[in-house]
Amino acid sequence: MNDRIRQSLVLLACAVCAACAVNGCFNLDDALFHQTKLSFYSLRTTVIPESCRTQVVLESQGNKIYGYFVKSHAPLQTYTVLYHHGNKDHLQFYWDRVELLYRTGANVFVYDYQGFGMSEGEPSEEGIYSDAAAALHYVQSRPEVDAKRIVYYGFSLGCAAAVHLAANVQSPAALILEAPFASSSALAKSGYLLDLPSSYVMRGVYDNAEKIKRVHARLLLMHGESDTFIDIQQNGQVVFDNANEPKTFLRVPGANHSEIPLKLGEEHYIDIVRTFIAPVIIN
Repeated sequence: MNDRIRQSLVLLACAVCAACAVNGCFNLDDALFHQTKLSFYSLRTTVIPESCRTQVVLESQGNKIYGYFVKSHAPLQTYTVLYHHGNKDHLQFYWDRVELLYRTGANVFVYDYQGFGMSEGEPSEEGIYSDAAAALHYVQSRPEVDAKRIVYYGFSLGCAAAVHLAANVQSPAALILEAPFASSSALAKSGYLLDLPSSYVMRGVYDNAEKIKRVHARLLLMHGESDTFIDIQQNGQVVFDNANEPKTFLRVPGANHSEIPLKLGEEHYIDIVRTFIAPVIIN
């Protein structure tokens, strides 16, 4: 870490402490949720034709949340990926991830949490879990979806939604977690906020490390070894250690928080996901 970066982190920590002194408690939610509001979605059609996607409006905690169902291009019965995106912007920002999953041959459903994109409301831990449950209920209602072949995929913040669904609502056919954090306390102590004490946490607990103990679906966990936002040892490794078999841990050398498909290469990433999910189709 160079001196300029270290100085910036120290200044950030000082600002956090000052906020705590004034307000009594620092709300890390404000740092976690980087949502952006949209009045409409503008999605590429180079990989996924417009005819293959359907905009969906659901209700969660009395608010409208928006998503897109993407129908598989595969001619035979396939699996469906329920994709829970990260903490930045909206589903349009993550459309490239939807395109990669579509290329594996899957149906894909992606949605925006409350307060993200076109979705109403404000994000919160309970809100995210409510949004995820509404998304699952919708996916299960689709006539082309085999309820026994639904795969949950969580990226970063979305891992909390995926793990919660798997532990408390409905076990998936398989679970994929990319760059998960163990809990809000572990995130606060991660590289992101310069080892803040555990008292400086989010309103929510987001205890993925505890909830994963109740999940018995096949697990693929991917984490970049150079992740400076969510430290792999304090987070991904802890979640993996607590998970039940069968499980696979893919540590990606040189990958920062959002660089796993880039560092693996798109074709290799697609092959890894397709190979992991293959037993879902066979069974």
